[in-house]
Amino acid sequence: MKLLEGGRTGQIWRDGDTVIRPSGAWTPTVHRFLRHLRSRGFPGAPDPIEITGNQEVVSYITGRVCEDLSDQFVGSERMLLSAARLLRDFHSASQGFLDSDREIQTWMLPPQEPCEIICHGDYAPYNVATADHEAVGIIDFDTAHPAPRLWDLAYSVYRWAPLSDPANPNVFGLDEQLRRAEIFCTAYGATGEDRLQLPEMICRRLQALVDFMQASAAAGDETFVEDVNAGDARLYLSDIDYVRNHRDRLLKALC
Repeated sequence: MKLLEGGRTGQIWRDGDTVIRPSGAWTPTVHRFLRHLRSRGFPGAPDPIEITGNQEVVSYITGRVCEDLSDQFVGSERMLLSAARLLRDFHSASQGFLDSDREIQTWMLPPQEPCEIICHGDYAPYNVATADHEAVGIIDFDTAHPAPRLWDLAYSVYRWAPLSDPANPNVFGLDEQLRRAEIFCTAYGATGEDRLQLPEMICRRLQALVDFMQASAAAGDETFVEDVNAGDARLYLSDIDYVRNHRDRLLKALC
């Protein structure tokens, strides 16, 4: 077996064509959702194989993921177009699960109204497999949960631009961020109304993330204790201010 880097260090392994990773209370629901995606003809997600004890086994998605959001590889037009279209296709395939699934559903993250589809919850370069400079697959569905499409699109644009203060390490200037955000929204097929709502939805999504991290850390979850202590929550709060401060520029670029 080979230890995979990124994510939860030392806990995710590749064994041939499969990946062994920690499971949670939400994993049975996620596995049913992954089977739904396959039944809808979506090829870009892992196949669920089994859940044993505190581990799950899924198929391995071949491709490179990018942990460094400042990598030029992430910001190429070809990559942004393919990533946005992959997200759109995933959203289309996710439709119907809430109506067809008859079992008790458990999610890591709380559902967000209106519950239009199942969102991925963390559609970022580090969770997207790429080949030949195009996005081809999605990994790590732990954060999947019911929410409106825009909830997922907002976080995706935040990550792929990325819409973070250029004062932070490895972050591009605002003009480059706006270029990427516009390409992503157009390729996804965002409507005019989507674009108008996007800045505030990004802020809502980040605030929900901070609230979840802090509550989980307070409850003793070691992973989130480490994240909060490392300053992740402060960074997200700073990015909320950044997006709000540049709301007009962002709306002008998108609309």
